[in-house]
Amino acid sequence: MLFAIDIGNTNIHIGFFEDSELRAHFSLGSDARRAVDEYAWMLSSLSKFHGINTATIDGVIIGSVVPSVTKTLREAVKQITQAPIITVGPGIKTGFPIRIDDPAELGADIAATTAATLKKVGAPAIVADFGTATVLSVIDSDGAYVGGSILPGIQMSLDALQNAELLPDISPEQPLQAIGKNSADCMRSGVLMGQALSFCGFVELYKKERSLPEDTPLVVSGGFAEYLLPYLPAGTRHIPLLSLHGLQVIYRLNSKRKA
Repeated sequence: MLFAIDIGNTNIHIGFFEDSELRAHFSLGSDARRAVDEYAWMLSSLSKFHGINTATIDGVIIGSVVPSVTKTLREAVKQITQAPIITVGPGIKTGFPIRIDDPAELGADIAATTAATLKKVGAPAIVADFGTATVLSVIDSDGAYVGGSILPGIQMSLDALQNAELLPDISPEQPLQAIGKNSADCMRSGVLMGQALSFCGFVELYKKERSLPEDTPLVVSGGFAEYLLPYLPAGTRHIPLLSLHGLQVIYRLNSKRKA
Protein backbone atom coordinates (compact mmCIF):
# COMPACT_ATOMS: atom_id res chain seq x y z
CA MET A 1 0.00 0.00 0.00
CA LEU A 2 1.21 3.50 -0.85
CA PHE A 3 1.18 6.20 1.83
CA ALA A 4 0.89 9.59 0.04
CA ILE A 5 1.36 12.89 1.87
CA ASP A 6 0.56 16.27 0.30
CA ILE A 7 1.83 19.10 2.55
CA GLY A 8 0.19 22.45 1.84
CA ASN A 9 0.32 25.78 3.60
CA THR A 10 -3.00 25.24 5.39
CA ASN A 11 -3.63 21.48 5.35
CA ILE A 12 -1.76 18.22 5.01
CA HIS A 13 -3.72 15.73 2.92
CA ILE A 14 -3.04 12.05 3.55
CA GLY A 15 -4.01 9.26 1.18
CA PHE A 16 -3.59 5.49 1.04
CA PHE A 17 -3.56 3.80 -2.37
CA GLU A 18 -3.81 0.21 -3.48
CA ASP A 19 -2.68 0.28 -7.09
CA SER A 20 -4.44 3.41 -8.39
CA GLU A 21 -7.42 3.16 -6.00
CA LEU A 22 -7.61 5.68 -3.16
CA ARG A 23 -8.62 3.47 -0.21
CA ALA A 24 -8.77 6.16 2.50
CA HIS A 25 -7.85 9.76 3.08
CA PHE A 26 -7.88 12.40 5.81
CA SER A 27 -6.40 15.81 6.54
CA LEU A 28 -4.35 17.47 9.27
CA GLY A 29 -3.62 21.11 9.92
CA SER A 30 -0.19 22.15 8.62
CA ASP A 31 1.73 23.50 11.61
CA ALA A 32 5.51 23.85 11.81
CA ARG A 33 5.27 24.08 15.61
CA ARG A 34 4.17 20.46 15.99
CA ALA A 35 6.78 18.01 17.19
CA VAL A 36 7.76 14.80 15.40
CA ASP A 37 6.08 12.63 18.05
CA GLU A 38 2.87 14.65 17.80
CA TYR A 39 2.64 14.18 14.05
CA ALA A 40 3.56 10.50 14.38
CA TRP A 41 0.77 9.95 16.91
CA MET A 42 -1.77 11.79 14.74
CA LEU A 43 -0.78 9.87 11.60
CA SER A 44 -0.86 6.51 13.38
CA SER A 45 -4.14 7.17 15.21
CA LEU A 46 -6.01 8.58 12.22
CA SER A 47 -4.75 5.84 9.92
CA LYS A 48 -6.12 3.23 12.34
CA PHE A 49 -9.38 5.18 12.65
CA HIS A 50 -9.81 5.03 8.86
CA GLY A 51 -9.19 1.28 8.78
CA ILE A 52 -5.58 1.34 7.58
CA ASN A 53 -3.03 -1.14 8.94
CA THR A 54 0.26 0.74 8.69
CA ALA A 55 2.12 -2.58 8.58
CA THR A 56 0.86 -2.98 5.00
CA ILE A 57 2.55 0.24 3.80
CA ASP A 58 5.32 -0.60 1.32
CA GLY A 59 6.02 2.87 -0.05
CA VAL A 60 5.75 6.53 0.93
CA ILE A 61 5.73 9.66 -1.20
CA ILE A 62 5.79 13.22 0.14
CA GLY A 63 5.00 16.33 -1.86
CA SER A 64 5.43 19.58 0.02
CA VAL A 65 5.34 23.35 -0.49
CA VAL A 66 6.17 23.95 3.20
CA PRO A 67 9.86 23.13 3.83
CA SER A 68 9.53 23.90 7.56
CA VAL A 69 7.10 20.97 7.90
CA THR A 70 8.66 18.50 5.45
CA LYS A 71 11.53 17.29 7.64
CA THR A 72 9.25 16.87 10.66
CA LEU A 73 6.77 14.81 8.64
CA ARG A 74 9.54 12.61 7.25
CA GLU A 75 10.75 11.82 10.74
CA ALA A 76 7.19 11.19 11.92
CA VAL A 77 6.58 8.79 9.04
CA LYS A 78 9.74 6.87 9.95
CA GLN A 79 8.23 6.21 13.38
CA ILE A 80 5.25 4.36 11.93
CA THR A 81 6.70 2.57 8.88
CA GLN A 82 10.05 1.37 7.58
CA ALA A 83 8.91 1.73 3.96
CA PRO A 84 11.14 3.76 1.63
CA ILE A 85 10.27 7.43 1.27
CA ILE A 86 10.31 9.40 -2.00
CA THR A 87 10.17 13.19 -1.75
CA VAL A 88 9.07 15.16 -4.80
CA GLY A 89 11.76 17.61 -5.81
CA PRO A 90 14.42 18.39 -8.43
CA GLY A 91 15.55 15.26 -10.24
CA ILE A 92 12.35 13.32 -9.63
CA LYS A 93 10.62 11.74 -12.63
CA THR A 94 7.31 13.49 -13.28
CA GLY A 95 6.32 11.83 -16.55
CA PHE A 96 6.01 15.09 -18.49
CA PRO A 97 8.32 17.76 -19.97
CA ILE A 98 8.72 20.91 -17.87
CA ARG A 99 9.10 23.87 -20.21
CA ILE A 100 9.70 26.81 -17.87
CA ASP A 101 12.77 28.97 -17.25
CA ASP A 102 14.09 26.75 -14.43
CA PRO A 103 12.43 23.33 -14.12
CA ALA A 104 13.92 22.98 -10.62
CA GLU A 105 11.55 25.73 -9.48
CA LEU A 106 8.45 23.66 -10.21
CA GLY A 107 6.56 23.13 -6.96
CA ALA A 108 5.59 19.67 -5.79
CA ASP A 109 1.93 20.71 -5.83
CA ILE A 110 2.04 21.70 -9.50
CA ALA A 111 4.03 18.59 -10.41
CA ALA A 112 1.39 16.42 -8.74
CA THR A 113 -1.67 18.15 -10.20
CA THR A 114 -0.11 18.10 -13.67
CA ALA A 115 0.75 14.39 -13.42
CA ALA A 116 -2.77 13.55 -12.25
CA THR A 117 -4.42 15.67 -14.96
CA LEU A 118 -2.42 14.00 -17.71
CA LYS A 119 -3.38 10.58 -16.32
CA LYS A 120 -7.08 11.34 -15.90
CA VAL A 121 -7.81 13.88 -18.67
CA GLY A 122 -4.90 13.96 -21.09
CA ALA A 123 -3.45 16.92 -22.96
CA PRO A 124 -3.94 19.76 -23.51
CA ALA A 125 -5.61 20.93 -20.31
CA ILE A 126 -5.91 23.96 -18.05
CA VAL A 127 -5.88 23.28 -14.31
CA ALA A 128 -6.89 25.41 -11.33
CA ASP A 129 -6.02 24.40 -7.77
CA PHE A 130 -8.15 26.57 -5.48
CA GLY A 131 -6.27 26.23 -2.20
CA THR A 132 -4.43 28.64 0.09
CA ALA A 133 -3.25 30.22 -3.14
CA THR A 134 -5.06 29.80 -6.44
CA VAL A 135 -2.61 28.09 -8.79
CA LEU A 136 -3.40 27.95 -12.50
CA SER A 137 -1.44 25.57 -14.73
CA VAL A 138 -1.26 25.10 -18.48
CA ILE A 139 -0.53 21.76 -20.14
CA ASP A 140 0.08 22.13 -23.86
CA SER A 141 -0.92 19.79 -26.68
CA ASP A 142 2.39 17.91 -26.33
CA GLY A 143 1.64 17.08 -22.69
CA ALA A 144 4.21 19.54 -21.33
CA TYR A 145 3.76 21.84 -18.37
CA VAL A 146 4.43 25.31 -19.83
CA GLY A 147 3.64 27.63 -16.91
CA GLY A 148 0.65 29.39 -15.44
CA SER A 149 -0.40 31.99 -12.89
CA ILE A 150 -0.64 32.26 -9.10
CA LEU A 151 -3.31 34.40 -7.41
CA PRO A 152 -4.12 35.03 -3.76
CA GLY A 153 -6.47 32.26 -2.66
CA ILE A 154 -10.10 32.71 -1.65
CA GLN A 155 -9.57 32.51 2.11
CA MET A 156 -6.47 34.69 1.83
CA SER A 157 -8.51 37.33 0.01
CA LEU A 158 -11.39 37.13 2.49
CA ASP A 159 -8.96 37.46 5.40
CA ALA A 160 -7.36 40.51 3.80
CA LEU A 161 -10.74 42.22 3.47
CA GLN A 162 -11.73 41.32 7.01
CA ASN A 163 -8.66 43.10 8.35
CA ALA A 164 -10.27 46.39 7.33
CA GLU A 165 -12.36 48.16 9.95
CA LEU A 166 -16.15 47.92 9.64
CA LEU A 167 -16.05 44.95 7.26
CA PRO A 168 -17.63 41.77 8.63
CA ASP A 169 -16.17 38.30 9.11
CA ILE A 170 -17.53 36.07 6.35
CA SER A 171 -17.19 32.59 4.92
CA PRO A 172 -17.73 31.39 1.34
CA GLU A 173 -20.55 28.94 2.04
CA GLN A 174 -23.60 31.19 1.71
CA PRO A 175 -25.57 31.54 -1.58
CA LEU A 176 -24.03 34.11 -3.88
CA GLN A 177 -25.31 36.80 -6.23
CA ALA A 178 -23.21 39.06 -8.40
CA ILE A 179 -24.73 42.24 -6.96
CA GLY A 180 -24.38 42.20 -3.19
CA LYS A 181 -26.97 44.03 -1.08
CA ASN A 182 -24.84 44.24 2.07
CA SER A 183 -21.15 44.36 2.96
CA ALA A 184 -20.80 40.62 3.52
CA ASP A 185 -22.48 39.71 0.22
CA CYS A 186 -20.44 42.32 -1.64
CA MET A 187 -17.26 40.78 -0.25
CA ARG A 188 -18.33 37.26 -1.18
CA SER A 189 -19.28 38.39 -4.65
CA GLY A 190 -16.00 40.21 -5.15
CA VAL A 191 -13.83 37.37 -3.92
CA LEU A 192 -15.64 34.26 -5.20
CA MET A 193 -16.97 35.62 -8.47
CA GLY A 194 -13.73 37.52 -8.88
CA GLN A 195 -11.84 34.21 -8.71
CA ALA A 196 -14.24 32.57 -11.15
CA LEU A 197 -14.02 35.45 -13.61
CA SER A 198 -10.22 35.53 -13.27
CA PHE A 199 -10.08 31.84 -14.09
CA CYS A 200 -12.34 32.29 -17.12
CA GLY A 201 -10.31 35.24 -18.31
CA PHE A 202 -7.01 33.43 -17.92
CA VAL A 203 -8.43 30.42 -19.77
CA GLU A 204 -9.12 32.59 -22.82
CA LEU A 205 -5.70 34.22 -22.61
CA TYR A 206 -3.97 30.83 -22.28
CA LYS A 207 -5.83 29.43 -25.27
CA LYS A 208 -4.83 32.40 -27.39
CA GLU A 209 -1.21 32.53 -26.22
CA ARG A 210 -0.59 28.78 -26.65
CA SER A 211 -2.97 28.21 -29.62
CA LEU A 212 -4.93 25.67 -27.61
CA PRO A 213 -8.18 24.18 -28.96
CA GLU A 214 -11.38 25.93 -27.96
CA ASP A 215 -12.58 22.74 -26.24
CA THR A 216 -9.44 22.35 -24.12
CA PRO A 217 -10.54 20.52 -20.93
CA LEU A 218 -10.74 22.60 -17.74
CA VAL A 219 -9.92 20.85 -14.45
CA VAL A 220 -10.39 22.27 -10.96
CA SER A 221 -9.45 20.97 -7.53
CA GLY A 222 -8.61 22.27 -4.08
CA GLY A 223 -10.68 23.00 -1.01
CA PHE A 224 -12.59 25.93 -2.51
CA ALA A 225 -13.31 24.46 -5.94
CA GLU A 226 -16.82 23.28 -5.03
CA TYR A 227 -17.89 26.85 -4.16
CA LEU A 228 -16.84 28.10 -7.60
CA LEU A 229 -18.26 25.35 -9.80
CA PRO A 230 -21.62 27.11 -10.38
CA TYR A 231 -19.77 30.10 -11.86
CA LEU A 232 -17.31 28.22 -14.07
CA PRO A 233 -17.78 27.20 -17.72
CA ALA A 234 -20.07 24.26 -18.42
CA GLY A 235 -18.11 21.02 -18.60
CA THR A 236 -15.44 22.09 -16.10
CA ARG A 237 -14.30 18.90 -14.43
CA HIS A 238 -13.98 18.86 -10.63
CA ILE A 239 -11.48 16.25 -9.41
CA PRO A 240 -11.13 16.32 -5.61
CA LEU A 241 -7.75 15.46 -4.09
CA LEU A 242 -6.04 15.88 -7.45
CA SER A 243 -2.62 16.34 -5.83
CA LEU A 244 -2.87 13.06 -3.94
CA HIS A 245 -3.69 11.20 -7.14
CA GLY A 246 -0.75 12.90 -8.81
CA LEU A 247 1.60 11.78 -6.06
CA GLN A 248 0.49 8.22 -6.70
CA VAL A 249 1.33 8.63 -10.40
CA ILE A 250 4.76 10.12 -9.62
CA TYR A 251 5.52 7.39 -7.11
CA ARG A 252 4.93 4.69 -9.72
CA LEU A 253 7.37 6.42 -12.07
CA ASN A 254 10.08 6.47 -9.45
CA SER A 255 9.73 3.10 -7.73
CA LYS A 256 9.51 -0.50 -8.84
CA ARG A 257 7.52 -1.40 -5.74
CA LYS A 258 3.83 -2.11 -6.12
CA ALA A 259 1.83 0.70 -4.51
